[in-house]
Amino acid sequence: MRRGGEAKEEEGNIPSGPRTCFDVLLAACWRLSQLRYVFLIWAEKGNMNPNFEPVLKFCSGIISPWPIREKCIPDSGETLKKEKELFSSLERHVSSFRQFEKRGEISLMADELVQVADFASSIRALCDPHFTPLSFLDAKASFLDKPGQ
Repeated sequence: MRRGGEAKEEEGNIPSGPRTCFDVLLAACWRLSQLRYVFLIWAEKGNMNPNFEPVLKFCSGIISPWPIREKCIPDSGETLKKEKELFSSLERHVSSFRQFEKRGEISLMADELVQVADFASSIRALCDPHFTPLSFLDAKASFLDKPGQ
């Protein structure tokens, strides 16, 4: 701890020290939710492409329903370590997403959003045994198989 009782921040805004697996899960879902919203705004500004709808649905499937602490497994050091590693990878893709956002490259933003969602899904699968992850390819196939699409 620093002077004043502030926790030192690591990459990805996960404070060092005793944090729970659920805290990392919430941070990943919150980050995914933020990027999904940014992407949705870009898409609604006239940049919508039929390929973007499965991306948005894939992200929604990871954060909805929102994680509940009581449904998560008890903390273990090994799980927490794996989650933090996955979160660091997630954050690298968040950084890339932000760079593409600055340049207005929405297709590349979509690619990075899928990567962020994959890492968030992996984190959730570690922590929440009731969560059954769906791959993006499965989500896209499901979206394309629906009548009227």
